[in-house]
Amino acid sequence: MSKRLNAFVIIALSLLLVYTAKPRIESVYQRLRVIARTAGYHKSESEWSEIYFTDQDAEYIPLIKRLTDFYLPLILNDFNVTEHNRVIIIVYSDPAKFRAAVGQMDVLPMGAYYGGVVNIISPSLWMTNARDAFAKDYFIQNGPLIHELAHYAADLGVGKPMEPWLSEGVALYYEYKYTGVEWRPDLEKQTAEISVSDLTGNFRELDDRVAYRKAFDIIKAFVKKYGEDRLRIKLNR
Repeated sequence: MSKRLNAFVIIALSLLLVYTAKPRIESVYQRLRVIARTAGYHKSESEWSEIYFTDQDAEYIPLIKRLTDFYLPLILNDFNVTEHNRVIIIVYSDPAKFRAAVGQMDVLPMGAYYGGVVNIISPSLWMTNARDAFAKDYFIQNGPLIHELAHYAADLGVGKPMEPWLSEGVALYYEYKYTGVEWRPDLEKQTAEISVSDLTGNFRELDDRVAYRKAFDIIKAFVKKYGEDRLRIKLNR
């Protein structure tokens, strides 16, 4: 093989590797950028989690650790994930720092899975007492943790980027599976106005509340008809 052909093959393979690795490279960069913002935060570890937080959220960390250690193995098993590190969870007491980490959003969400990291808004901003008898149930049913853990498990299990509507639909389904809470059942009738082509082509421009409900309904209906194993097969194609 000539030197010129050798050089061509090397360049072509290099470009191919850069192209195929681009999503992963971007994810690593996002992860490093998000974690870099935890300077000055406390860190607490459990069997399944590594949590960064400020003094304001210290009382909520034992609850977050317990819930993560219970639910994450179950959700990872749903995606046949056997090899993984502790999930990194960052709890933000300042909404501005949350936005700076995951990106500006019109409406502040309670959580966001970004760069392989579970980012959640401080429970102190929406939960009055983490120690009372109803704290665990309230946190599971109203908080973002299970939803974001589902994103994390799907990211590891599928191993490739999913379309935004599909990613949200899957996370909402597994959140429903483990909490029994459906996303906005009051909007179910309005989803008739949204088609699958709308989801695939315009997801970010749609009313996110209705679009999320439509995505959830599609995944829920698919699982009801074909089962979760078939869903995993479809996601990995």
